[in-house]
Amino acid sequence: MENQDSKSKIVKETFPSELISIIGDILAGILLSLLILPFNSFPVLILMVPALLSLRGNLSGPFIARTSRDLIIGDFSKRTWIENVLATYTLSIFTAIFIGIFSIILNFAFFKLFILPTVHFILIPIISIVLTLLISIPCSTGLNYLAFKKGLNPNNIVNPVMTAIDDFSTVFFFLLTIIMLGVP
Repeated sequence: MENQDSKSKIVKETFPSELISIIGDILAGILLSLLILPFNSFPVLILMVPALLSLRGNLSGPFIARTSRDLIIGDFSKRTWIENVLATYTLSIFTAIFIGIFSIILNFAFFKLFILPTVHFILIPIISIVLTLLISIPCSTGLNYLAFKKGLNPNNIVNPVMTAIDDFSTVFFFLLTIIMLGVP
């Protein structure tokens, strides 16, 4: 059972990180809305956004947890980190494909909008998530390492901060992807 000191330490470490997460998520949502609203394909694009943001959190969260665990137990090595990165990318790509397929099904079942080529429904999530992970993995690894070296528990700090960073990255790379693909 935890004593009062460890409970207060957890709150002191976690609360500022959670504030960053909340403020960052609100700003990322506002930015996303403003940036993709002018696109003609907005009704179709908006189908992917919740799943992409959820995917990002569901995959980078376990990556962060595994990295911090390895640091805490002293098992952090280049080999375990590379395995963790490869597992995260593999899961990301498979899940992004599923998001694309599910978006196609929803579009044809409910909206019947033929604004985008079908392949774009698959490419947008894959490209967006792969590019987001290019930022997320080094940032989360670095933050885990810094928190651990400063004597803080990375599990209390890194995940909320990375939520904000990852959501902004996802918004940016989502927008970049739709521009690169020439989405109307």
